[in-house]
Amino acid sequence: MTTHENRLCRLIVREHFGPIVEKVANVLIRRGRMPVGPIANFTALKPRQVRECLFVLIQHNLAVYAESQEKSRIVTYYEINRTELLHRVLIPKVLHSSQEWFERDGALITESLLTHGKLTITDCVADVLKTSGVAPGKTTTQRTQSLTKAFTRMVKEKCLIAVRPSDSLTAADKDMAEEKRETDKMTLPPTAAELASIRKVLGAQKQAEQNATIVGLKRRLDTMDDGYGEKRPRLLTDGDLVIVEEVETDVYFKVNFDRFIIRWRNVQIANLYEARLNPTAKTIMQTIMNLAEERMINCKEEHSSPVSIMLLLNSLPKDTNLIDTLEFDPSDLGPNNTKPKIHECLDRYIQILEDDLMKILKKDAGRSGQYIINLKSASQILKKNLIQGIVSARFGAPYVRIMNMLADKGKLEEKQISRFSMMPVKDVREKLTTLCTFGVLNLQEVPKTKERTPSRTYYLWEVILPRAADTLTDRLYHTMGNLRQRRFVERSKRAVLLNKCERTDVKADDSLLNAAEKKELETLNGVLEMLEIQELRIAEMVITLRDF
Repeated sequence: MTTHENRLCRLIVREHFGPIVEKVANVLIRRGRMPVGPIANFTALKPRQVRECLFVLIQHNLAVYAESQEKSRIVTYYEINRTELLHRVLIPKVLHSSQEWFERDGALITESLLTHGKLTITDCVADVLKTSGVAPGKTTTQRTQSLTKAFTRMVKEKCLIAVRPSDSLTAADKDMAEEKRETDKMTLPPTAAELASIRKVLGAQKQAEQNATIVGLKRRLDTMDDGYGEKRPRLLTDGDLVIVEEVETDVYFKVNFDRFIIRWRNVQIANLYEARLNPTAKTIMQTIMNLAEERMINCKEEHSSPVSIMLLLNSLPKDTNLIDTLEFDPSDLGPNNTKPKIHECLDRYIQILEDDLMKILKKDAGRSGQYIINLKSASQILKKNLIQGIVSARFGAPYVRIMNMLADKGKLEEKQISRFSMMPVKDVREKLTTLCTFGVLNLQEVPKTKERTPSRTYYLWEVILPRAADTLTDRLYHTMGNLRQRRFVERSKRAVLLNKCERTDVKADDSLLNAAEKKELETLNGVLEMLEIQELRIAEMVITLRDF
């Protein structure tokens, strides 16, 4: 991991949990996994304090552990969960999305879980009732039912996931334990091919388990009072039983950042077609993504699950205008100028989306009338567009032209780039050097002879998108660390004023602050808000480059 990433992780822990927990996290970030004893030696803290800090990190899903048999004793090693820690910069965006998707109750539930790390549904509802209270005109029972309904919906849509005891172990340790369990069944040591086959089977089983059921959600028959003090199953008008889903009260849940990132990516993919075609194309793509989202696990999948035309037609919003947003040839309308039906217009839209140069939507080869989304190509397009925007804002359009040329044609020499871009060789050399220093381009040396002299060597320039994304991600980590450090500096400059504002008498009566202090406090809030907005914008760029 890079220095900038380590620094950002350390600053996140300091802001969210304080300087003592930061010491423990900093040792684990810099030195890797280790037991409590060495952590106490490196931090100069007491073992009891180290255990309390580790408890806080484990409670918030930021630390994992692994037990190892060493001679006659079992030693527990602790390690920082970097992925979960870096996701905490997205908390403002997660809260906003929860408010948008699940209304105010969803935002309050998400805030409670992010504050406490993991909670059961009973504890979460009680905490929300304690902090937000009951709205006028509603009883506590009605408020509890509303929060329970919102919590259940978030679990069904996988925005909240159950926390199992195995989640406190590292993913590598769990994979190695499963591999060892399979290899122990074999009489001879496995070959490389057999080991690869075992890993493939275990990966398929893991994916099937994630798609099979939702942990912590159970189904039961809905009951009603029969008038004699007994409960009986509720029936629909056609005689079918009513089955309801409810969350188990003894299961702990946490916020699933991966599900939020998947939804944000799906929205960005749909927005590509709004800029390229029209809003109706965006609506169609967004509906396809919503139908396929249930079986999505993470953003690294190459394809979505197939979606049929009939299911898509029935799932489109009612206000979708498919007919008036298409242009028809008069010869196709007939003598009565009759426009095609809705399903024919949808077929034409699907054909347009399939023939688009981005090649994101395509037919499923094994199933007739069903389509899938090429998520890998869509993610590559989103990354490429973001990198182009950064290069254009930093250096200008000529640099973007050179980058696009190399991305389309592959490896080229300076003279070839100069000829294709119609720019002097001197200017091209300067721009290539700038882009290479920035981390967007790579230089490949191909010697003609064994001596490798510069005069007898080809110098080929190319764009490697994953490497460029990693380089820009590290630069963005550096910028985010600077913004977060600036917030600490701004607060430290006004520490006396902030301490005064924390007093109970000042909170009760703000007239105890004079005009100069109020103005200074307003200035501080404005600066902090601006820094937080800038950091959130950069965090959105990091999501695209790192997670998509």
